[in-house]
Amino acid sequence: MSIVAKIIVRINWGKFDDFVNLIHKFAIMLETLNSIIFMQNLNDLRTFVLVVEQKSFTKAGEKLGISASAVSHCVSNLEDRLNIRLLNRTTRSVSPTPDGLTLLNDISPYLQAIDLSVQKLTENQDTPKGTVRINASQIAIEMVVLPKIAPILSQYPQIQLELHSENRFVDIVGEGFDMGVRLGDDVAKDMVAVKISQPLTATLVATPNYLQNKEIPKQINELDHHRLIGLRLGADRNPIAWDFCVQGKTVSYQPEGQLILNTDPMPAIKNHLGIGFMPYFMVEKELKSGELIEILGELRITYEPFYAYYPSRKHHSKAFEVVLNALRE
Repeated sequence: MSIVAKIIVRINWGKFDDFVNLIHKFAIMLETLNSIIFMQNLNDLRTFVLVVEQKSFTKAGEKLGISASAVSHCVSNLEDRLNIRLLNRTTRSVSPTPDGLTLLNDISPYLQAIDLSVQKLTENQDTPKGTVRINASQIAIEMVVLPKIAPILSQYPQIQLELHSENRFVDIVGEGFDMGVRLGDDVAKDMVAVKISQPLTATLVATPNYLQNKEIPKQINELDHHRLIGLRLGADRNPIAWDFCVQGKTVSYQPEGQLILNTDPMPAIKNHLGIGFMPYFMVEKELKSGELIEILGELRITYEPFYAYYPSRKHHSKAFEVVLNALRE
Protein backbone atom coordinates (compact mmCIF):
# COMPACT_ATOMS: atom_id res chain seq x y z
CA MET A 1 0.00 0.00 0.00
CA SER A 2 1.35 3.45 -0.92
CA ILE A 3 2.03 6.21 1.62
CA VAL A 4 -0.93 8.22 0.31
CA ALA A 5 -3.24 5.18 0.55
CA LYS A 6 -2.17 4.55 4.16
CA ILE A 7 -2.88 8.18 5.03
CA ILE A 8 -6.36 8.03 3.47
CA VAL A 9 -7.21 4.78 5.28
CA ARG A 10 -6.31 6.34 8.65
CA ILE A 11 -8.37 9.49 8.17
CA ASN A 12 -11.38 10.06 10.37
CA TRP A 13 -13.66 11.47 7.67
CA GLY A 14 -15.92 12.94 10.33
CA LYS A 15 -13.18 15.44 11.10
CA PHE A 16 -12.58 17.22 7.82
CA ASP A 17 -10.33 19.82 9.47
CA ASP A 18 -8.01 17.01 10.57
CA PHE A 19 -7.89 15.80 6.99
CA VAL A 20 -7.00 19.26 5.68
CA ASN A 21 -4.26 19.65 8.30
CA LEU A 22 -2.86 16.24 7.44
CA ILE A 23 -2.73 17.05 3.73
CA HIS A 24 -1.00 20.34 4.55
CA LYS A 25 1.63 18.52 6.62
CA PHE A 26 2.09 15.97 3.84
CA ALA A 27 2.65 18.76 1.31
CA ILE A 28 5.28 20.34 3.57
CA MET A 29 6.98 16.94 3.92
CA LEU A 30 7.10 16.52 0.12
CA GLU A 31 8.45 20.03 -0.34
CA THR A 32 11.17 19.38 2.24
CA LEU A 33 12.02 16.06 0.60
CA ASN A 34 12.26 17.70 -2.82
CA SER A 35 14.58 20.36 -1.38
CA ILE A 36 16.83 17.70 0.15
CA ILE A 37 16.95 15.76 -3.13
CA PHE A 38 17.74 18.94 -5.06
CA MET A 39 20.58 19.86 -2.71
CA GLN A 40 21.95 16.30 -2.83
CA ASN A 41 21.92 16.35 -6.64
CA LEU A 42 23.62 19.75 -6.65
CA ASN A 43 26.32 18.60 -4.23
CA ASP A 44 26.95 15.44 -6.24
CA LEU A 45 27.19 17.46 -9.46
CA ARG A 46 29.71 19.81 -7.85
CA THR A 47 31.72 16.83 -6.63
CA PHE A 48 31.70 15.29 -10.11
CA VAL A 49 32.97 18.54 -11.68
CA LEU A 50 35.74 18.83 -9.08
CA VAL A 51 36.87 15.24 -9.69
CA VAL A 52 37.18 15.95 -13.42
CA GLU A 53 39.06 19.19 -12.75
CA GLN A 54 41.46 17.56 -10.26
CA LYS A 55 41.64 14.28 -12.20
CA SER A 56 41.68 12.52 -8.86
CA PHE A 57 39.26 11.40 -6.15
CA THR A 58 41.94 12.04 -3.54
CA LYS A 59 42.66 15.62 -4.62
CA ALA A 60 38.95 16.38 -4.96
CA GLY A 61 38.44 15.03 -1.44
CA GLU A 62 41.21 17.28 -0.11
CA LYS A 63 39.48 20.30 -1.67
CA LEU A 64 36.15 19.30 -0.14
CA GLY A 65 37.54 18.18 3.20
CA ILE A 66 36.21 14.62 2.83
CA SER A 67 37.77 11.24 2.09
CA ALA A 68 38.45 9.89 -1.40
CA SER A 69 35.98 7.07 -0.77
CA ALA A 70 33.27 9.61 0.12
CA VAL A 71 33.97 11.44 -3.14
CA SER A 72 33.74 8.18 -5.08
CA HIS A 73 30.47 7.38 -3.32
CA CYS A 74 28.96 10.76 -4.35
CA VAL A 75 29.86 10.23 -7.99
CA SER A 76 28.58 6.64 -7.93
CA ASN A 77 25.26 7.85 -6.49
CA LEU A 78 24.99 10.39 -9.29
CA GLU A 79 25.73 7.74 -11.91
CA ASP A 80 23.11 5.43 -10.37
CA ARG A 81 20.43 8.14 -10.41
CA LEU A 82 21.22 9.04 -14.02
CA ASN A 83 21.83 5.41 -15.01
CA ILE A 84 24.87 6.66 -16.94
CA ARG A 85 28.59 6.08 -16.43
CA LEU A 86 30.24 9.47 -16.09
CA LEU A 87 33.86 8.57 -15.29
CA ASN A 88 36.43 6.12 -16.51
CA ARG A 89 38.32 4.87 -13.47
CA THR A 90 41.68 3.17 -13.30
CA THR A 91 44.08 2.72 -10.41
CA ARG A 92 46.15 5.63 -11.73
CA SER A 93 43.73 8.07 -13.36
CA VAL A 94 40.18 9.35 -13.63
CA SER A 95 38.73 10.81 -16.82
CA PRO A 96 35.23 11.69 -18.03
CA THR A 97 33.36 9.42 -20.42
CA PRO A 98 31.78 11.08 -23.49
CA ASP A 99 28.52 11.35 -21.54
CA GLY A 100 30.43 12.71 -18.57
CA LEU A 101 32.11 15.31 -20.75
CA THR A 102 28.74 16.36 -22.16
CA LEU A 103 27.33 16.74 -18.65
CA LEU A 104 30.41 18.68 -17.56
CA ASN A 105 30.09 21.15 -20.43
CA ASP A 106 26.36 21.56 -19.86
CA ILE A 107 26.38 22.16 -16.11
CA SER A 108 29.63 24.07 -15.60
CA PRO A 109 28.24 27.48 -16.72
CA TYR A 110 25.26 27.10 -14.37
CA LEU A 111 27.40 26.10 -11.40
CA GLN A 112 29.70 29.05 -12.11
CA ALA A 113 26.66 31.36 -12.24
CA ILE A 114 25.47 30.01 -8.88
CA ASP A 115 28.92 30.52 -7.37
CA LEU A 116 29.06 34.07 -8.74
CA SER A 117 25.62 34.89 -7.34
CA VAL A 118 26.57 33.53 -3.90
CA GLN A 119 29.83 35.48 -4.05
CA LYS A 120 27.95 38.70 -4.82
CA LEU A 121 25.60 38.11 -1.92
CA THR A 122 28.56 37.50 0.37
CA GLU A 123 30.25 40.70 -0.81
CA ASN A 124 27.02 42.61 -0.15
CA GLN A 125 27.09 41.29 3.39
CA ASP A 126 30.67 42.46 3.86
CA THR A 127 30.21 45.91 2.28
CA PRO A 128 27.28 48.16 3.22
CA LYS A 129 25.39 48.54 -0.05
CA GLY A 130 21.96 47.94 -1.48
CA THR A 131 18.45 49.24 -0.84
CA VAL A 132 16.80 49.64 2.56
CA ARG A 133 13.04 50.34 2.42
CA ILE A 134 11.51 52.09 5.44
CA ASN A 135 7.84 52.84 6.06
CA ALA A 136 7.14 55.58 8.59
CA SER A 137 4.68 58.30 9.44
CA GLN A 138 5.44 61.73 8.06
CA ILE A 139 6.10 62.99 11.57
CA ALA A 140 8.60 60.21 12.25
CA ILE A 141 10.45 60.91 9.01
CA GLU A 142 10.73 64.64 9.71
CA MET A 143 11.46 64.38 13.42
CA VAL A 144 13.77 61.35 13.61
CA VAL A 145 14.63 59.54 10.40
CA LEU A 146 15.94 62.34 8.17
CA PRO A 147 18.16 64.00 10.81
CA LYS A 148 19.68 60.67 11.86
CA ILE A 149 20.35 59.18 8.44
CA ALA A 150 21.88 62.34 6.95
CA PRO A 151 25.48 61.42 7.96
CA ILE A 152 25.37 57.90 6.49
CA LEU A 153 24.32 59.10 3.03
CA SER A 154 27.74 60.65 2.53
CA GLN A 155 29.64 57.94 4.36
CA TYR A 156 28.03 55.04 2.47
CA PRO A 157 27.27 56.14 -1.11
CA GLN A 158 26.32 52.58 -2.13
CA ILE A 159 23.39 52.49 0.30
CA GLN A 160 20.07 53.50 -1.24
CA LEU A 161 17.27 54.49 1.13
CA GLU A 162 13.59 54.42 0.22
CA LEU A 163 11.42 56.33 2.69
CA HIS A 164 7.67 55.82 2.34
CA SER A 165 5.50 58.22 4.32
CA GLU A 166 1.99 56.95 5.02
CA ASN A 167 -0.51 57.93 7.68
CA ARG A 168 -1.81 54.39 8.04
CA PHE A 169 -0.66 51.23 9.73
CA VAL A 170 1.25 49.09 7.25
CA ASP A 171 2.08 45.38 7.13
CA ILE A 172 5.78 45.91 6.48
CA VAL A 173 6.39 42.24 5.68
CA GLY A 174 3.45 41.92 3.29
CA GLU A 175 4.30 45.18 1.52
CA GLY A 176 8.00 44.51 1.19
CA PHE A 177 9.55 46.94 3.67
CA ASP A 178 12.72 46.21 5.61
CA MET A 179 11.59 48.16 8.66
CA GLY A 180 8.92 50.51 9.92
CA VAL A 181 8.96 53.45 12.32
CA ARG A 182 5.98 54.15 14.59
CA LEU A 183 5.19 55.18 18.16
CA GLY A 184 5.81 52.39 20.65
CA ASP A 185 2.12 51.74 21.34
CA ASP A 186 1.52 51.13 17.63
CA VAL A 187 4.21 48.46 17.12
CA ALA A 188 2.98 44.85 16.88
CA LYS A 189 4.14 42.62 19.73
CA ASP A 190 5.73 40.07 17.39
CA MET A 191 8.18 42.62 15.98
CA VAL A 192 11.71 43.40 17.12
CA ALA A 193 11.54 47.03 18.30
CA VAL A 194 14.39 49.50 18.88
CA LYS A 195 13.80 52.89 20.53
CA ILE A 196 15.07 55.72 18.32
CA SER A 197 13.70 58.91 19.90
CA GLN A 198 12.64 60.65 23.06
CA PRO A 199 8.93 60.66 24.01
CA LEU A 200 6.71 62.71 21.68
CA THR A 201 4.67 65.65 22.99
CA ALA A 202 1.57 66.90 21.15
CA THR A 203 -0.61 69.97 21.59
CA LEU A 204 -3.39 72.06 20.02
CA VAL A 205 -2.59 75.13 17.93
CA ALA A 206 -4.31 77.72 15.77
CA THR A 207 -3.39 81.04 14.14
CA PRO A 208 -4.16 84.42 15.72
CA ASN A 209 -6.20 85.15 12.59
CA TYR A 210 -8.49 82.17 13.20
CA LEU A 211 -8.86 82.95 16.91
CA GLN A 212 -9.64 86.62 16.29
CA ASN A 213 -13.04 87.50 17.74
CA LYS A 214 -13.39 83.96 19.18
CA GLU A 215 -13.22 82.67 22.72
CA ILE A 216 -10.00 80.68 23.20
CA PRO A 217 -10.98 77.31 24.73
CA LYS A 218 -10.15 76.97 28.42
CA GLN A 219 -11.75 73.54 28.81
CA ILE A 220 -11.73 70.51 26.54
CA ASN A 221 -15.48 70.60 25.95
CA GLU A 222 -15.23 74.17 24.69
CA LEU A 223 -13.58 72.78 21.56
CA ASP A 224 -17.09 71.84 20.45
CA HIS A 225 -17.68 75.48 19.55
CA HIS A 226 -14.72 75.68 17.15
CA ARG A 227 -13.83 74.52 13.67
CA LEU A 228 -11.53 71.55 14.16
CA ILE A 229 -9.07 70.04 11.69
CA GLY A 230 -9.12 66.25 11.96
CA LEU A 231 -6.60 63.68 10.74
CA ARG A 232 -7.80 60.32 9.45
CA LEU A 233 -5.47 57.33 9.22
CA GLY A 234 -5.98 54.92 6.33
CA ALA A 235 -9.48 53.47 6.12
CA ASP A 236 -10.52 54.55 9.64
CA ARG A 237 -14.01 56.05 9.65
CA ASN A 238 -13.26 58.63 12.34
CA PRO A 239 -10.39 61.10 12.69
CA ILE A 240 -7.80 60.14 15.28
CA ALA A 241 -8.72 61.15 18.82
CA TRP A 242 -6.97 64.05 20.51
CA ASP A 243 -5.40 63.07 23.83
CA PHE A 244 -4.85 65.31 26.83
CA CYS A 245 -3.13 64.81 30.17
CA VAL A 246 -5.60 65.78 32.90
CA GLN A 247 -4.34 65.35 36.46
CA GLY A 248 -1.92 62.65 35.34
CA LYS A 249 -4.52 60.68 33.37
CA THR A 250 -5.10 60.51 29.63
CA VAL A 251 -8.40 61.97 28.46
CA SER A 252 -9.40 61.45 24.83
CA TYR A 253 -11.51 63.82 22.80
CA GLN A 254 -13.03 62.82 19.45
CA PRO A 255 -12.94 65.87 17.17
CA GLU A 256 -15.95 66.31 14.91
CA GLY A 257 -13.86 67.99 12.27
CA GLN A 258 -15.49 70.17 9.64
CA LEU A 259 -12.23 69.63 7.79
CA ILE A 260 -10.76 66.12 7.77
CA LEU A 261 -7.40 65.34 6.16
CA ASN A 262 -5.28 62.25 5.61
CA THR A 263 -2.08 64.27 5.40
CA ASP A 264 -0.16 66.91 7.37
CA PRO A 265 -2.66 69.34 8.97
CA MET A 266 -0.07 72.13 9.24
CA PRO A 267 -0.89 73.89 5.92
CA ALA A 268 -4.58 73.98 6.85
CA ILE A 269 -3.76 75.35 10.30
CA LYS A 270 -1.50 78.06 8.86
CA ASN A 271 -4.25 79.01 6.42
CA HIS A 272 -6.45 79.93 9.41
CA LEU A 273 -8.91 77.06 8.80
CA GLY A 274 -9.23 75.97 12.42
CA ILE A 275 -7.61 74.25 15.41
CA GLY A 276 -5.31 71.30 14.83
CA PHE A 277 -3.49 68.71 16.92
CA MET A 278 0.26 68.74 16.24
CA PRO A 279 3.54 67.35 17.57
CA TYR A 280 5.10 70.09 19.66
CA PHE A 281 8.46 69.95 17.89
CA MET A 282 6.75 70.79 14.58
CA VAL A 283 5.12 73.96 15.92
CA GLU A 284 7.67 75.13 18.52
CA LYS A 285 9.25 77.68 16.18
CA GLU A 286 5.88 79.15 15.16
CA LEU A 287 4.74 79.32 18.79
CA LYS A 288 7.85 81.29 19.74
CA SER A 289 7.40 83.70 16.82
CA GLY A 290 3.70 84.20 17.51
CA GLU A 291 2.64 82.78 14.15
CA LEU A 292 0.66 80.16 16.07
CA ILE A 293 -1.02 80.15 19.48
CA GLU A 294 -1.06 77.12 21.76
CA ILE A 295 -4.45 76.06 23.13
CA LEU A 296 -4.87 74.11 26.37
CA GLY A 297 -1.09 73.97 26.66
CA GLU A 298 -1.27 72.90 30.29
CA LEU A 299 -2.92 69.69 29.08
CA ARG A 300 -0.22 68.67 26.60
CA ILE A 301 0.03 64.91 26.16
CA THR A 302 3.29 62.96 26.00
CA TYR A 303 3.31 59.77 23.94
CA GLU A 304 5.79 56.90 23.84
CA PRO A 305 8.99 57.35 21.81
CA PHE A 306 9.33 56.33 18.19
CA TYR A 307 10.61 52.81 17.55
CA ALA A 308 12.19 51.22 14.50
CA TYR A 309 10.71 47.74 14.13
CA TYR A 310 11.36 44.73 11.92
CA PRO A 311 10.35 41.05 11.90
CA SER A 312 13.57 39.17 12.72
CA ARG A 313 16.97 39.59 14.37
CA LYS A 314 18.68 37.29 11.85
CA HIS A 315 20.30 37.62 8.43
CA HIS A 316 20.19 41.36 7.85
CA SER A 317 22.35 43.05 5.24
CA LYS A 318 25.20 45.34 6.26
CA ALA A 319 23.22 48.22 4.77
CA PHE A 320 20.27 47.42 7.06
CA GLU A 321 22.57 47.28 10.10
CA VAL A 322 24.19 50.62 9.22
CA VAL A 323 20.78 52.31 8.90
CA LEU A 324 19.45 50.75 12.11
CA ASN A 325 22.54 51.78 14.07
CA ALA A 326 22.24 55.34 12.74
CA LEU A 327 18.61 55.51 13.89
CA ARG A 328 19.48 53.99 17.25
CA GLU A 329 22.12 56.61 18.11
